[in-house]
Amino acid sequence: MLQDAEEISLKVDVSVLKEKVNTLTILCDKIDRVIEKLADNQLDLAGQIYQDMDKRKEQTVSDIKELHSRITTTDRNLSDKIELTERRIMDEIKSLRECIDAHNSKEAEDMKKLSQWKWMVVGGVIAVSWLITNVKLESLGKLFGN
Repeated sequence: MLQDAEEISLKVDVSVLKEKVNTLTILCDKIDRVIEKLADNQLDLAGQIYQDMDKRKEQTVSDIKELHSRITTTDRNLSDKIELTERRIMDEIKSLRECIDAHNSKEAEDMKKLSQWKWMVVGGVIAVSWLITNVKLESLGKLFGN
């Protein structure tokens, strides 16, 4: 009997151990599935991170191209405005030069007329002086009817 009780006890222990081993096997399978899911999720996250990095790199390249285009456009606009301003300044200088030349020409002509008038007056004074010194006043009186 003792042997039967030991045998039964041993069988019960073996059954309990089998049950615990089955439970541990189920738990290990579940843990394996969780680890596989975590690994898959980590791969998915790493893939997403690389995709996001690629998108940001493309966006950065696009932004740099846009910025370069804007700089080029601004440079062209400024060059055009500078050239236009330079043309306007040169036109104003030319106009000013023409005005100065016209003024100088008019002033030279006025000076020429003034010089001619001065010499005419000097000539007249000389003629009158000559007449006064060389012609007798009585004969002039007779000439003009006195």
